[in-house]
Amino acid sequence: MEQEKPSHKLGIVILVVMVLVVGGFGLYGHATNFNHHNALATVSEPTESSPLSQSPQVQTPEVVPPPVTHITTPDPVTAVYASGWIAGTKSGMGHIFDLLSGNKLNAVVIDIKDATGRLSYEPLDPTLLASGVGTKRIANLPALISELHAKGVYVIGRIEVFQDPYYPTIHPEDALQSIKTGSPWKDPKGNLYLRADSPDVWHYTERIAEDAYAQGFDEINLDYVRFPSDGNLSDIDESTFTKDKEHTIEDFFADVDAHLRGQDHIPLSADIFGLTLSANDDMGIGQKLELIAPHVDYVCPMIYPSHFANGSYGYKNPAEHPYDIIHTSLTAGIAKLKAITIPETKLRPWLQDFNLGAIYTPDMVQAQITATNDVGIQSWLMWDPRNLYTSSVLK
Repeated sequence: MEQEKPSHKLGIVILVVMVLVVGGFGLYGHATNFNHHNALATVSEPTESSPLSQSPQVQTPEVVPPPVTHITTPDPVTAVYASGWIAGTKSGMGHIFDLLSGNKLNAVVIDIKDATGRLSYEPLDPTLLASGVGTKRIANLPALISELHAKGVYVIGRIEVFQDPYYPTIHPEDALQSIKTGSPWKDPKGNLYLRADSPDVWHYTERIAEDAYAQGFDEINLDYVRFPSDGNLSDIDESTFTKDKEHTIEDFFADVDAHLRGQDHIPLSADIFGLTLSANDDMGIGQKLELIAPHVDYVCPMIYPSHFANGSYGYKNPAEHPYDIIHTSLTAGIAKLKAITIPETKLRPWLQDFNLGAIYTPDMVQAQITATNDVGIQSWLMWDPRNLYTSSVLK
């Protein structure tokens, strides 16, 4: 999508948007839950060269909407994923609502910030709003969340953290840099990654999470909390990092734990590579189960059988053995958690409902759920990038 740029009348626009937010949302009230973080301060503070400096000096009153109602985390959580694009259309959400009308699911995961680096909706936070990070993919977020809550559905918001092509357009210094070019490093698909050690990036993520929670999301799910895994990794300038990757990622989680869980009391989960459950190191991306688990309510390993290399756990094509791959992976992860006295119920795996490596039949989708239950875990999240799911299993 084309990036929206702030106009020379941004001060007035923000005021109008705020008025519309209060007047237009009606009964769909919001809680103000923003803290002192100001990672985008340079965007919201007028300078001589900033479009904001040309804006009339308008005093915008602080908007303090009434608090939203949140649903307590179910036990267990059983959810499907919906992209921001799907969540923003009635036709797209039709299949999701149909699934949620059954008795197998009680939650949905919706993109807050996706691979574009943009939000799926307009934020209420004035600093985020001024940055242009918002979109209108979900035109009326409060109405959507209200409808889901009315059906007793727990709403999890997913944030892609360090893979982000938008934030570097505002703060290029906070992107990983290429040694060769001196400009932001890109992976083979052209993706940019943010510096995992930047407090400004941490606080930017926390600000987005706080805004999302204030708009009704019940839990924040952090994805792409890692260093890049593909491309010319030796071209990444790591000369100014003061810690190794696994402890850099640990520091990030410690900070969001303190602010989101400790200060704001927001339920928090984190996605990690499936192989980290059995790997003895951080796999070169900074993800180590034992260092992440203490800082979140749930760890969500992406144990899609199709994503395991041929030969993993002795299987020529792991995708054809969903029960065995899930069971073996989770068993390894449980052992790691028990070693640091964390119960296996902190694991909430992502399972596969898409064709890759094999054609996934209803029996293969069910086999993953069965394997998860057999190791003593009842919670799971189901992923299909197309948001089309096997109704006979999930409804």
